[in-house]
Amino acid sequence: MLLKIKFLLFAVGIFALLNASILKSDEYVMFIPSIAYDIDNETTGVEVKAYVYEKERRLGATTALSYYLGINRLNAVEKQRLYDKSALFRIDYESDKEFFVTFKNKNIYKMPKTIDGKSYATIKMEKPANMEREIAFEVYNSKYPKNTEKGFALYSSNDGISAIFDIDDTIKNSNVLDKKALLINTFLNEYTAVESIQEIFKHVQNLRADTYHYVSASPTQLYPALKSFFEKENIPKGTFHLRDMTDLSDFIPNQEITVRHKKETIEKLFKVFPKRKFILVGDSGENDPEIYAYLSRKYPDKVLLIIIRNITDEDKESLRFKEIDKSKFILF
Repeated sequence: MLLKIKFLLFAVGIFALLNASILKSDEYVMFIPSIAYDIDNETTGVEVKAYVYEKERRLGATTALSYYLGINRLNAVEKQRLYDKSALFRIDYESDKEFFVTFKNKNIYKMPKTIDGKSYATIKMEKPANMEREIAFEVYNSKYPKNTEKGFALYSSNDGISAIFDIDDTIKNSNVLDKKALLINTFLNEYTAVESIQEIFKHVQNLRADTYHYVSASPTQLYPALKSFFEKENIPKGTFHLRDMTDLSDFIPNQEITVRHKKETIEKLFKVFPKRKFILVGDSGENDPEIYAYLSRKYPDKVLLIIIRNITDEDKESLRFKEIDKSKFILF
């Protein structure tokens, strides 16, 4: 009898394990493009960042948001755009969810249980002889593939040059210095590219940058809209390092949060790519010059160049730029 009970418990455990990755029909998984790097000569680390959530209609939310933006009347196009861009602010985060991811080589890895919808892991795998640039993965054994996007990590060797770009007012016109304009440009207006940004990308490419990282304090909920915008404007594919999902009330972070997020993210990239050089691209609207100057002083051998878009109409000799090595500085 005891043997039967043990066998039954074992069978139940195996069944639960095999079905842990099967998501419910109303649950979604969103992967954020991440990094892959050499841990040693034989091992590659692949970061997987996933969010599991359930959509909620929340009737009246779009109207409430329009009032929050200070707009009382929306035409059909504006209303749909507002609804689409704010969609991930109207979700329920799914905690304690377990699932597996599988790669092209058919290897399967278990992700940690979600906490407030997020599951994050650095998966260590044997480095193949011919490492692919883009390492794709997806939810394993999902009965609802329409609800789950495939994810990817971009592999970079320890040698070479990487470019780190801010997004708002560097790549995309946002008007961060005006809170109301920022909200309207984010949720209501169609995203537009900074006029000279393609020239900056060409310049960076001429310097032989081969990897792009997009670091912003914008919340993760905006990733789908940013992804579509980047594809439309032919922005080079790269990894995204956004602020974790947050409520609309915390949509615009304070200076301390922004600075901490950017510093910690960039320093992590410096650490996992110890032999790489970096080009830092941002704008003068908030704290990019100060953050990049700090990083250049702390890691003088890592920062190859700092490029700042001058949206505040300041002279290159401005006090804000005084601590940036002029031989490594471009103002445009």
